[in-house]
Formats: sequence, C-alpha cells, structure tokens
Amino acid sequence: MSSRRKILIADDDRGVREILKHVLSDNYSVHDVSCGEDAVKELTSGEYEILFLDLSMPGMDGLDVLNAVKQNNIEIDAVIISASNDLEKAVQAMKLGAYDYIAKPIDVEKIKLIARNISDKLSLKNEVSELRKKVSDGFRFSSVISVSPEMKKIFSLLNRVIDTDITILITGESGTGKGLLADAVHFNSNRSLFPFRSLDCSTIPKDLIESELFGHEKGAFTGAHSRKIGKFELADKGTLFLDEVGNLSFDVQAKLLKVLQEKRFERLGGSEVIGVNTRIISASNKNLKTLVSEGKFREDLYYRLNVFPVEIPPLRQRKEDIPVLINYFLNRFNSEYERDTVFTEKAVSFFCRYEWPGNVRELENAVRRIVLISVGNEITEKDVESIFDHVSQEQIDVPLKIKKTNYQTLDEVEKQAIIDSLKINSFNMSKTSSVLGISRKTLHNKLKAYGISVEKKFSEE
Repeated sequence: MSSRRKILIADDDRGVREILKHVLSDNYSVHDVSCGEDAVKELTSGEYEILFLDLSMPGMDGLDVLNAVKQNNIEIDAVIISASNDLEKAVQAMKLGAYDYIAKPIDVEKIKLIARNISDKLSLKNEVSELRKKVSDGFRFSSVISVSPEMKKIFSLLNRVIDTDITILITGESGTGKGLLADAVHFNSNRSLFPFRSLDCSTIPKDLIESELFGHEKGAFTGAHSRKIGKFELADKGTLFLDEVGNLSFDVQAKLLKVLQEKRFERLGGSEVIGVNTRIISASNKNLKTLVSEGKFREDLYYRLNVFPVEIPPLRQRKEDIPVLINYFLNRFNSEYERDTVFTEKAVSFFCRYEWPGNVRELENAVRRIVLISVGNEITEKDVESIFDHVSQEQIDVPLKIKKTNYQTLDEVEKQAIIDSLKINSFNMSKTSSVLGISRKTLHNKLKAYGISVEKKFSEE
C-alpha cells in the first residue's frame, strides 16, 4: 500500500485537471473527477487528505461540495480554484473551512507550495495523534514526578481550568519542570487530539522570532524562499507553549497581544488574515511583574498572560520529591546504559541534604553521571560524594551558598563523568575505559575532544 498522500482534483476543465495531475503526481497519489457529485462520492470513502476544488462547475458547484463535506463530517483540506470573478464565492468557501485558494490561470509553483504546506501540517497532526495513542491511558499530572503537597495543590487547581481557554502563566526557577507541566495541561485537556507546539523565546534570534510565531510568505525578507507556517498556525485548535516569554522584544510583545485579543493575524509579507483558535501557556524564570515595573515588559500583555498564574516551587522546598525522582531517573538510565545499579539509603540521604540550585534538571544530570561512573551495582554514599567533591561540607543544607553544578548539556555531563571516573581510578586509562564501557581509543578521543589532561597534576576545573 502506498504511503503517499492521496489528493482528489475536482474540476470540469480537463486542461486544469491535467496540469494539476502533472504537477502533483511525482509526490502524491492523485485522482481526478469532472463534477461535484463525483467528488462527494469519492470523498465519502475517507481515503483523501487534500482536495483541489473548482468553484464553478455545472450541477453541484464547489460551495455545494464544501457544504456536503461539512454536513458529512469529512476531514479534508480543501484548496479552492477560482476565476477572478469568483472572489466573493472564494471568500464564502474560506468561511466554510477551505484551507486556501488559488486563482486561474494556475500558478504551478503555488500549487506545489500549498500541497507541501498541507502535507507538513498533516504530518505534524499525525505525530500528535500517535503521541496521544501512546498516552491514551492518561497523560496524568502524575507524569510530573512529585509527591509533595505543594505540587498536588497545583495539579488540583489546574484541573479546574484544564478544559477552558484560559491563559496560564507558569513561573519558577530554571530546571523546575515548567515545560513538562505545560505538556501535562495540554494532554489532559479537550485539546489533546490537536497539536502541542512550543517555542523557547530565549533561543530564537530577535529578527527571526516573529517569523517563528506567525510565519512568512515567500519573498517577505531576504532568505524567505518559500512560505513558512508559524507556530500559531501549527498549533491551531491545540496549545502553544511560549517558554521564557519575558525575552520577547517590545515589538513582538505588541503583535502577540493583538493576536491574543483578536485571534487572527497575517503572515510576514502577507495580506491573508488567518484566524486561529490556540490556547496559550507561557512560562518564565524571570519575574514578569518586575520586568513591567522596569519598563521591559508590556503591562497589558502581562495581565493577558497572567490570567491563571502557577508558580512551581524549587526542588529544595519539596525535598520529599527527591527520592521519587532519583528512582525514576535511575530506572531510566539503567535501561539506557544497560546497567543494574541501585542507591543505598545513605546515598539517597546525601542527595536529600543537597540544595539542588539547578533543580530537577541538575538532579537528573547527577544521577546520569553517577550511573555512568559507578563501578559496581550498588551506589554508596561515598560514590555520591565523589561527584560533589568540589562542594564543601558546609555547603550541604545551606541555601544560596552552593556552587552551581547543573551541567545542562549531555556533553557537559559526559565530560564530568569521565573526569570523575579518572579520579576514582587514579587516572588509570584501562580501568577508566572499562568502568565507562568504552574502548581505550574512544576514551583517548574523548579526552582530546574535551581538552582533559591525564597528567599527575590534574586540573580540578
């Protein structure tokens, strides 16, 4: 069975049908009909995903076909083909749910672009559906690993607004799990079958953030070689998660506010008004109210985003979660690295005495490191101490005085794991490579890549 998407062309003009078939057949499975009645018959099969539909046909015209599609709950992305004098009908068609329209004479490149954009959109939707299947037994708030009363209160409050369109602002320190909580909100809501899209506003260059949010048309700016669908449009009927929203520029803040108020926007360089039904969840590790008072964040946007505020407490304020999280990460990394390690009670107790300035992310990386470097199956207090040898005993249980140790990238975690293992094994290359489960050659290559010296005067940094 072909995996290519199926396209139906409905047009009484044989020449138009032949052009479209020629343009689309290389990448899609294409079938054509010459009248609206045959189009409806074909569409009821449920096999087609994209429809190119002529508005003016004898008998059942394009609008009649769209009405039939709507009445029969047929899922199809329809692209209207219209003559210049059918503009009013084209507008009606868009109101009936048509994806886009093109005017005659046919623009071949636009046909290709529209088909590709629809295909990309459908792929994203399918990905979300597959993810939904995987969590069909319930992506519950329990997936946010926690047993603390503070987090249970948060889950209880969120359950009250889970199926509303209310905007949610999640605040908390870096590494507390704001993104995971946004995931849980979406997958527990009535929008769960539709896309969940996220955008980290702190990582996108200022001059590209607007395009990422709203998309752009071909030629909108230098380098815009084709149309791009933005996050808002991709998240239609679903949820858009804006992480570190406090990093948005004032210009983008103003446009974001307008979209939230009007629920419509235009792509960069475009004139088409696009309506969206997208729920917004935003997050920030900065105090947005402080940014407002400093003139760095729009007050009106702040109140629009902060309708339902949620503050995730840092890990040091919910230490009852630490043993649960250790067990979760241990099982994960044991499976990933084919290990069978366990923590002793004293090892867990040591973890619980540390203040975790990097929160859950730091704890995750610490467990990963110790699983990587552990020699036997049992992880002892001494083993745990080895990865904190740069932290004085006085720093344990003393808030805000702990040297930051949250190595955030996998490379950083791996580098530190190699350093720790070298120390434990007295810089013996054979023992170290054996413990890490890699060859001496691979170890040498990694030492070189990370700039690690194995001389006796080994750097502590």
